[in-house]
Amino acid sequence: MVVSKTKMLELVKGFRAAEVDAALKENPGLRDVRDARGRNWLHICCGQKVKKGQAKDSIQTAEVLLKHGFDPSEPAFVEGSWKAVPVWFAIGRGENLALAEWLMKRGGDPNHSLWAASFRGDLAAIRLLVKYGASLEQIAEDSTPFIGAVGYSKFAAAEELLKLGANPDAVNSKGMTALHLMLKKGSDAKHIAMVVRHGARGDIADNAGVTAVHILRRKRDPALRKLAGVLAARA
Repeated sequence: MVVSKTKMLELVKGFRAAEVDAALKENPGLRDVRDARGRNWLHICCGQKVKKGQAKDSIQTAEVLLKHGFDPSEPAFVEGSWKAVPVWFAIGRGENLALAEWLMKRGGDPNHSLWAASFRGDLAAIRLLVKYGASLEQIAEDSTPFIGAVGYSKFAAAEELLKLGANPDAVNSKGMTALHLMLKKGSDAKHIAMVVRHGARGDIADNAGVTAVHILRRKRDPALRKLAGVLAARA
């Protein structure tokens, strides 16, 4: 009996590796199936959340799919320079670090996934991606992963990125640094101080000609005014 697309979806989501292998052998046409979002079976496998004890099964299923010619770096869809690669599905959807690492060891693209790891506050995922070569300065949706983490107030993730070497002075298209963004949205002084500790400059003017030091000097909070002095001395 030839396996249908509906049945194949069930097999892949259930990480039933042996049956996925048999289905692809019996019906080679399944190899070219894509859903409305452009996902193939590997993307779907990677995007399925694992329950306790399923990580090994997910890897075995991915191994079968690679054996049948699925590319560990092929994106399901692309948005500008950003790509929905299998590793991104494993990190951002499946929350499956074991599978993500398995893919990267086999040539899976480590880029495009730091934003998802940061948004989830998954510091282990951030470290894993950087270990396998993910760029800390890649731009997507007008931000580096660090600026993106600050924008979503994921400050633990932002600090982890800085520890790993992210540029604290990266700017967006408006010329705004992380300090500009944090001051604009009223982030707590302790988070601003964290970025300052990691070497951020306060003398970078945004496209309107305003620096972080200018903004800090207008604040009433003594902690923020003290940071203005620290940054001014650093310039």
